Amino acid sequence: MMHHIQRFPLRRTAALLALLFASATAAADQIVLNNGDRITGAINSADAGKLIITSPIAGKITVDLKNVKTFSTDGPIKIQFDDGSQLDQRIAEGPAGEFTTAPGATVPPQTFAISKVAKVNPPPVVWTGSVVINGLYLQGDTTSEQLGASISLQRRSDFDRIDLGAAYLFGEQKVNGIESTTADNWYVRGEYDYFFTKKFFAYANTRVEKDRIQNLDLRLTPGVGVGYQIIEQPDFNLNFSGGLSWIYEDFSNESSPNENISARIAYHIDKSFCDDKVKLFNEVTYFPSVQNVNDYLVLTTTGIHLAITKTMFSELKAEVDYDSHPAPMSHRTDAKYILGVGWTF
Repeated sequence: MMHHIQRFPLRRTAALLALLFASATAAADQIVLNNGDRITGAINSADAGKLIITSPIAGKITVDLKNVKTFSTDGPIKIQFDDGSQLDQRIAEGPAGEFTTAPGATVPPQTFAISKVAKVNPPPVVWTGSVVINGLYLQGDTTSEQLGASISLQRRSDFDRIDLGAAYLFGEQKVNGIESTTADNWYVRGEYDYFFTKKFFAYANTRVEKDRIQNLDLRLTPGVGVGYQIIEQPDFNLNFSGGLSWIYEDFSNESSPNENISARIAYHIDKSFCDDKVKLFNEVTYFPSVQNVNDYLVLTTTGIHLAITKTMFSELKAEVDYDSHPAPMSHRTDAKYILGVGWTF
């Protein structure tokens, strides 16, 4: 009898532990893979075809959505579909390739295809950007000084994108006691893109710049057109755009400004490597005049970012511009090679 009394509490304790374990498992989010495996934890987010779940044992796990058979959640979760519609409810498992809203909500349970999911728990729309400071000092037979700064700001929502930027560069040198300015230029730019689909967009942009060394008092390039976002991922972006722009150039050594209507053809590409420690980028904008085939302007930027810390990086870039009709006594090609240190925010 004593044995019976001692074993009963042990059985009851084991049953209680099993019940608690089952309750904890049932209370967690679950992903069921196509091969039948289950991952239990907390679903963090999904974007660009990748779903992230945090497992209490394995930590953060990234899964391709195409490999997910179905999933369920312990509480309400925000889901955004590829047509822009949204859902904020608790999810229950559904048939293969689908999921169902859990019963008990204000609307009856509905079934949705996983292939239509664009994002899970999408982040709020925020501004991001970076600031870069560059400088150079050389002393010897020739003393050279150069100082510059640039800033870029971006905001991306599901239906539009804003891209702003500005930069200033000043340099001077002293040779045999004679001082001269080697660089004195600035620009301000901005573009607004409206997305009709996930990839096709219309844009309106402008750029204002001045370069005292190139005798350029003012250049304006406002324009409108359309573009196509071929790839848009955290580590890889590629887009093309084209339209019409008005080119206005006022040179300090010419009596009247030059202006014309030009086509605009442009592309941008950036790609990150080594867990975002290295980033290469290149963009080209070509303005061929529709009034004079021999009159055109090309603006290019090519560079590399090297991460120093999570928010600090070094940058080396080349800005090479070509103006087929520059100011008198100025070169057609204007090249700047800039090394700086930047911070993201």
